[in-house]
Amino acid sequence: MAGIPLLSPMAAFAQTAAPPEAPSDPAAEVTGENDAITVTGTRISGFTAPTPLTTVGQAELESKAVSTVSELLDDVPQLRINQNIGKSSEPIGASNADLRGLGTQRTLVLIDGRRVGFTDPAGTIDTNIVPVALISSVEIVTGGASAAYGSDAVAGVVNFVLNKNLQGLRLDASYGQTIYDDHRRPSISGAYGTSFADGKVQLTVAGDYLRNSGQTSQAERPWGNRQTALLTNPAYTPTNGQPRLIISDNARFSQMTAGGVLTRANGLALAQRLGFPTGTGVQFGPNGQPIPFVYGTNIGGTFMTGGDGAQVTDEGNILPEIERFTAFGGIRIELSENLKFFSDFIYAKVDSLSDLTPNPDNGNLTIRNDNAFLPLALRSAMAAAGLTSITMGRIHFEDELSRFESTTVSRRFTFGLEGRFGGSWTWDVSGQISRNDYDQLSFNNRINNRFTLGLDTVVNPATGQPVCRALLNNPNPSAAQDPYGDLRGCVPINPFGAGSISQAALGYYRGTSYLRSRQEQDVFAVNLSGSPFSTWAGEVKVALGAEYRREQTSLRSDPDSAARRWRSVNAQPFDGEFDVKEGYAEVVVPLARGSRFAENLDINGAIRYTDYELSGGVTTWKVGANYSPFADLRLRATLSRDIRAPNNFELFSRGNQVINAIVDPRTNISRQTVQITSGNIALQPEKADTFTGGVIFTPSFLPGLRASVDYYRIKINDAVSVIAAQSIVNFCEEGRTEFCAGVVRDPATQIISQVNVIPFNADSLKTSGVDVELQYRFALGGGELNLRGLANYVAELSTTSNGVTNDYVGLAGVAPPPQGVPEWRVNLDATYSTDTWRFGIGYRYIDGGKFDTRFNITTLDIADNNISGRSYVDLSASYKLNTAIELYGRVENLFNVYPPIAPNGITQPTIASSQFFDRRGTFIAVGGRLRL
Repeated sequence: MAGIPLLSPMAAFAQTAAPPEAPSDPAAEVTGENDAITVTGTRISGFTAPTPLTTVGQAELESKAVSTVSELLDDVPQLRINQNIGKSSEPIGASNADLRGLGTQRTLVLIDGRRVGFTDPAGTIDTNIVPVALISSVEIVTGGASAAYGSDAVAGVVNFVLNKNLQGLRLDASYGQTIYDDHRRPSISGAYGTSFADGKVQLTVAGDYLRNSGQTSQAERPWGNRQTALLTNPAYTPTNGQPRLIISDNARFSQMTAGGVLTRANGLALAQRLGFPTGTGVQFGPNGQPIPFVYGTNIGGTFMTGGDGAQVTDEGNILPEIERFTAFGGIRIELSENLKFFSDFIYAKVDSLSDLTPNPDNGNLTIRNDNAFLPLALRSAMAAAGLTSITMGRIHFEDELSRFESTTVSRRFTFGLEGRFGGSWTWDVSGQISRNDYDQLSFNNRINNRFTLGLDTVVNPATGQPVCRALLNNPNPSAAQDPYGDLRGCVPINPFGAGSISQAALGYYRGTSYLRSRQEQDVFAVNLSGSPFSTWAGEVKVALGAEYRREQTSLRSDPDSAARRWRSVNAQPFDGEFDVKEGYAEVVVPLARGSRFAENLDINGAIRYTDYELSGGVTTWKVGANYSPFADLRLRATLSRDIRAPNNFELFSRGNQVINAIVDPRTNISRQTVQITSGNIALQPEKADTFTGGVIFTPSFLPGLRASVDYYRIKINDAVSVIAAQSIVNFCEEGRTEFCAGVVRDPATQIISQVNVIPFNADSLKTSGVDVELQYRFALGGGELNLRGLANYVAELSTTSNGVTNDYVGLAGVAPPPQGVPEWRVNLDATYSTDTWRFGIGYRYIDGGKFDTRFNITTLDIADNNISGRSYVDLSASYKLNTAIELYGRVENLFNVYPPIAPNGITQPTIASSQFFDRRGTFIAVGGRLRL
C-alpha cells in the first residue's frame, strides 16, 4: 500500500496521468493557487519522494461517514489505532496511532506538517484532539522520516492536513448506533471559510462535537456473556502433557464472593467441623452466617470453572464513553505578493469514562479469632482446629464500580511568516505553543491502610461494641503516630455477608484519587528551499532548516497518591524538561530525464543533526532514489538512520501503580499483584536503520490502473522497552538473574508481593514485510467504478533482549509490548458513483494467529493456542438531493461477525482483547451534509 495515495476520484486520476516531475497530490486541494505543494516525507516541494507515502483523501473521509480519527484510519493496514478501554494505568479512551506495531511513541503525529504536543504524561498523543470537521486529507509516511522531521519518526509519520482555504459553509450531522441498541454516537460538525480584501485575507473557523455512549458491559454481546477467562491448570506439571493455561467459559472466582469466602486451605478444614459436605469450603451468606462453598473444576489462584464464586466478567468494557469538542480558527494575510502571515489556534476537550471491577481482595484478608464480627459457629470451629487466624477473599460490591474519568484539554497556537524570492526560493519562520492538560479522577478507590485498620476489629470491653483494635490500643494517637488521621477516624468493617459493610465504613476508607498533568511544547523553526542551479536533467532542489523545541511535563497528584496509600494508580508527582536543537539539509539531484536508458532518475538525500540536552548529539540521515526506465514504471528505494529520544515520562516518572494477575512459575498459581512502573534517567536515544524498496506500475495501455509493491525493513537498536511484569517474573525463574531485582517476594511465604518495572534500552526491535496496492478506475454505465485492494504482509516483528528473541507476528491475544500484529491484513473496496448516487462495498480481512506466539515452543503452555482470523463486509451509500444537500449512510460489519475470544489476565477480563477485531458488532450510521 505504501506510496499509493487513497485519493478522491479526480485527484487520483490526475496523479495517475501526471508526469513524474509534476505529480498531482491531494494537498493541492488545500493550498492556494501559487502555493508550493509539499508532500509529507520530504521538505522539498514539487518532488515525488522515494519514501513510501499513503494518502487518505476527501472522498474516503466522506464515504466512511467518520466522526473520529480512529474510524478514519481503521482501513489502513499498516496502522493500528490503539484505544484504552479500561486500564487504570493508561489514559482512558485515548486513541493513539501505531504504525507497524512498533508502539505509539515511534509514530510521529503532525498537523499541517508540524508536530503535535503530547496530550498525557505518558508521552502519547490522543488523536481525538484533531478537528475532524476540517481534515482535508491524511498523509501517512510508512517508513522512517527522522531526517525530515526529527525525533519519533522511527516507524513513520501521520500528518493531518487541514483545509485552511475553505470557501463557504460546510455542515455535517450524523447519528450512529449498533444493532444492539447501544454505543450511540451523535455528532455534528461545521466549518466556514471566507476571503476578503481582494482575496488577501482568508479566515477559517470550524468546530465539531461528538458523544460516544460507549459500551461498558461485554455481556450485552452474545460472544461476551459466557464469563470467559484465562485459567491456570492445577493439574499441570512440566512432564505430564497437561496444558499450563486454559481458556474457559463459566469462570468464577475461586477465592472471592460478594459475602466473602475462606481460602481453600482454611475452608476445606473448617467446613468439616461445621458439618458441611466433604469437598466444600466455607462462604458467608445472609447475615454473615457460614454456608457451604461449592468448588468448581480447574481451581486456580484467581479463577475456576463453575462453582459458587462471584464473577464480574459480564461488566468488562467493550468501548469507553467519550465526549469530544474541538474548535479551530485560522487567518492568512497576504502582506505582499511574496509575503504572507499565518496564524491558527486549535482547542480540543475530550472527556472519557470507563470502569473496572469493585475493589477485590483475592484471598489476602487475614481475620483473627477475636474479630468482633466473626460468626460464633466459625469462632468455635477455629478454636476446635487450633486456628488463631484465617484468610479469606471478597469482592466488595458495596464499594461500587471503580470509575475512571479523564479530561484532556489541548491548546495549540501556531504563527509565522512565509514568503518567496528569486523565482524558485521559498522560506518560512514559525512558532508553535502547545499547552495540553490531562486530568484523571479515580472514583471509589480504597485507602489500603484504612481498610486494613478497619478490618481488624475487636469488641470494646467498655461498650460491648466493635472497635478498631489499633484505636483501642492507642485511643489518643499523636500526630506523628497518625499523620493521616487513619486511627482517629477508624470505623469497624464487617466483611461477613453481602452488603455487610456500613456506609460509615465506606466513608472512612473509600474516596477519589486524582492526577493532574500539564504537557508543554514550544517549537520555533526556520526553513528555506529552492533551486540553486540545474543539471542536464533539471533543477537541483535543496531545503535547509533549523528548529528549537522544548518539552516539559509536570504531574501532580493528591497527597494519598503521593504516599502510595490507594489501592490502585497512586500517580507519583514529577517534573521533567529537556530542550532539543536541530538543523537539517535535504537535496534532490536529477540525473536523467527522457533519455534512452531512463525516463527519469533522481537522487534524494537528507541529513539532520540533533542536540538533546540530556543525551547529547545524534545524526540522522536518508538517501533515496527514483528510477523510471520507461514512463509506465517507477522503481524507488530509501535507506535511512532514524531516532527516537525517550520522553519525559520514560525519563523522570517516579512510579505508577497497577494491580494485575501474575502467574508464579514456581506454583502455577495466579495472584493479583502490585506492579510499580517508573522512569529511567539513564535512557539513551533509540537508533533505527530503515530500508524500503518498491515498484509502481501505471500502464499507459490500461488507463486508470495503478499497482505498487513495497518492501520494508526496520531495525531499532537500543530500543526503549518496558518488559511486562509477567515476563520479568518468568525471566527471573528461567535463570536470567538481571531481572530478579524487580521481583519482590514475601520473606516468609515467598509469595510475589510486588513487581518493579522500569524502561531500559533493550538490544533490538525489528520488523519487516511487504505493502501491496492495486487500484483500477474506469467509466461504466454513465458513472465510474473504482476498485481498490490494499494488503500488508508482516514477515517479522520481534524483540531481542539479552540474546533471547521473541517474534510477535500473528500474536492475536494478550502479550507485553509490542502487542503483536496479524501476518496479513487485506482491504478490498468497490465504489460506483454517478453525479447523484454513490454506492460502496468493502471487504476487510484480518489474519488470525496465536493467543501468544511464545507459547507451545518448549512446553504445552495453553490448551488451544490458535485464534482464527475474521472477515468483515461494509456498505455505504449517498444521494445528492441538489448541489447543496447530500444524504448518506453506512453499515459496518454487515454480518455482525464476532471477534475471536482472547481474554486478558486481569480480575475483570476483557474477553476479546485484541485491538484489531471489531467488538461493537454491526454499526449503522446515517447523516446529511450541507455545502453552501
